[in-house]
Amino acid sequence: MLISHPAEKNAPEKPLKVHLFNVGENSRRLIKSVQLDLTITSQEKLAELACFIGMFHDFGKATTWFQDYINGNRKGDNLTHHSFVSAVVCYHAVREKFDSPIWAMAAYLIVKKHHGDLEVFNSDEAENMDIAEKQLRDILKNQAEKVEQIYSEAFSDILRLVESIDLEDFKETLENFEDDLDDYGDDLGDEQKIELFFVVNLLFSVLIDTDKKDAARLDTAYFDGNLKEPVSDVFAYIENCRKNNPEKFDKSDSLNKLRDEFLSEIVANKSIRAENHFYTITAPTGIGKTFGCLAFANKLKSMLPEGEGRIIYCLPYTSIIDQNFDEFEKIVRFAKKEKYDERPGRYLLKHHHLMFKEVKNRVRQEEYSYKDYLDDRLFVESWESAMIVTTFVQFFHTIIGYKNSFLKKFHNIVNSIVILDEVQNVNPDYYDLLRNVLDVLGKRFNIRFLLITATQPEILDSDKSGTIELVDSRKYMKDPLFNRVKLDIRKEPQYLDDFKEEFCEAFSGENCLLVMNTKKSAIGLYEYINEQMKRDYAVFCLTTYLTPFDRKEKLGCIRKALKNKEKIIVVSTQLIEAGVDVSFRHVYRDFGPLDSVVQVAGRCNRNGEYGELGGEMTLINLKDENDRCYHSIYKKIISQHVNDVIENDVYESSNFADLSEKYFGKFDFIAKSGSLLSAIYDLNYDMPMKGQMPIKDFSLIEEYQEEDVYILITKEAQEDMYRFLDLKEKLADKDMGKDEKNAILLEMEKLKGKLKEYQISLRRDEIKAYKDSLIIEGEDYYRYISYKNQKEYAYDGKIGFLVIPKKPIETTMFF
Repeated sequence: MLISHPAEKNAPEKPLKVHLFNVGENSRRLIKSVQLDLTITSQEKLAELACFIGMFHDFGKATTWFQDYINGNRKGDNLTHHSFVSAVVCYHAVREKFDSPIWAMAAYLIVKKHHGDLEVFNSDEAENMDIAEKQLRDILKNQAEKVEQIYSEAFSDILRLVESIDLEDFKETLENFEDDLDDYGDDLGDEQKIELFFVVNLLFSVLIDTDKKDAARLDTAYFDGNLKEPVSDVFAYIENCRKNNPEKFDKSDSLNKLRDEFLSEIVANKSIRAENHFYTITAPTGIGKTFGCLAFANKLKSMLPEGEGRIIYCLPYTSIIDQNFDEFEKIVRFAKKEKYDERPGRYLLKHHHLMFKEVKNRVRQEEYSYKDYLDDRLFVESWESAMIVTTFVQFFHTIIGYKNSFLKKFHNIVNSIVILDEVQNVNPDYYDLLRNVLDVLGKRFNIRFLLITATQPEILDSDKSGTIELVDSRKYMKDPLFNRVKLDIRKEPQYLDDFKEEFCEAFSGENCLLVMNTKKSAIGLYEYINEQMKRDYAVFCLTTYLTPFDRKEKLGCIRKALKNKEKIIVVSTQLIEAGVDVSFRHVYRDFGPLDSVVQVAGRCNRNGEYGELGGEMTLINLKDENDRCYHSIYKKIISQHVNDVIENDVYESSNFADLSEKYFGKFDFIAKSGSLLSAIYDLNYDMPMKGQMPIKDFSLIEEYQEEDVYILITKEAQEDMYRFLDLKEKLADKDMGKDEKNAILLEMEKLKGKLKEYQISLRRDEIKAYKDSLIIEGEDYYRYISYKNQKEYAYDGKIGFLVIPKKPIETTMFF
């Protein structure tokens, strides 16, 4: 018997035929289970294609070399590799069955890369051909009868197909792929080319997800049927809150009345229908958008076919996920009661790169093993829960992606309800790209999108997409209760040193937030204010030089001080702009993008506690000693648009909607979007081509040459790092038993999750003073500064990492 996977502790070896049929049939089932409105193929044909890809994805495991390897009688080498030869056979099977060179080539690419990232370019193709030739001969000579038995139902003349493969001809086929795609594309419009890209990614997603789960022998009972259960009732939750906290949720309170009206207007909107795919909410901070988006999602989900409507809530930053997740958890727990406590991950999961990926209560904790962790990670990363709280990076790098780890959840985005909160944080360079791809995802893959912001950027084409505005935004944006901030404009550039002195001499308010454009200017301002005003104020500094652990601690202290009406001043970079729930009476913002200015205004008199226009905000324009404005970190065109839009010296919150509309109307960034769209049209995942940005080069967040460093600010963190490195070294023992190795790997994963709290990213110029010294220890991805060295040289608990060490580094500290 040919096998695909060896025996495990609780499972026997898996026959190759069983694995191929499981993956094929599960792939077919997944495609059939979703609602698609495709124009380039039928859903029935796509389901059959998915099944074929699944049936052939591990064909190459039939070689005697792989069978020796899987049975422990041979080490892995080129002859045991199975993806390429499987892809070759799959190409020919699909080409014959479907009579389509494009779908055959898509199947080839998908199978070839199903253990890696979805890429086309391969410099080792000639070597692969030689190996495939040997593997095909081996199968025909030694495994023909077994292979014929495996495919007797799915492809009865499989041996004839294998015998007919001419690899020289196939090599020529690969060389002509671009020409064939161009010929195929001549008959397609731009939208259909985008559709083709998503269909290929969908097929890849279905294959790798079903393959991984079948190989792992996963039991999906924890999640089965979760999308068919009734959704959470936001109104019932609010009523319960009124009973338990009548003062905060008092119906007679003017602000609560407006919040109730906002929520009622959303759910009463008759345009919320299954056939509509694009919705927006533009409303002021504090109106209750969290309740509103969930009420919308629940109403829309009730109109969809049973089993559809996974809710995917996306935020721009990991730093604000926890507070939003906690709010959703309260609502879901209230609705599901003990069912939620029994299986919380069935109903709600958060997913971002910093977290330890665990599905609570899926496995008894005392029995939890490394295998269970790997299984949990598969579930978390494929988004099986009824509601996902995640980041923009996780979402956008999946829909415009090539990486295996991202694409395995793409099929679970299909037919979902996607909520993009604080969407103004997306780089304007990508507006045109998103406008095009979201339109196709909505119309062809039946994904419903809700875009939420206080400053709605022109991402969607309202006329083309038929966008539904769920509320009358101006009614709320201009309501006196939300006219909370008076904004003074000071366009004239001012030296930072002059501003420092002016502020310290003039400011006497109860609290203040100052938001700077750079870490250097923020720290410089903080140090001066702290020196001059620390007797009267608690002064805090927030930048990404602080570890995540310290940032959370400081935000907690800041919230507590504000709640207790203590005198407090906070100097921060832009990290405080989006979603951080704090409220100051006085706010200063260095000159920057208008959406950032409005976001910072959302931290000013956030809850209206200082009355109408009780928040005082000033937009300043700071420059350094070399006359360089700190806003030069942004594109010049952004500053130009802000200057064009801001014509007066004073504005109010009620003006922000009009200003935002004018501001976003000026953007026409199409160059970067165009180069990515061109790559999507050509299925160019990885090849450098003139006029195209390969899909692998897409990055939602602008990347810099940075190095991750762990700052071990607690003794516990240092113990965790030393333990982690000790375990990493132990793994090099080749004689270690599998159980011991798995126990070590599980402990390492848990330690990695804990250590993320102490990880910061630094540019090379920021760690220049430590170069070639022993202050930064470790290697590869685990560079760290010890507890002793961070105290003596590199870290200050008030401002974070020190670009200039506390004291000169002794010569003995250098190599």
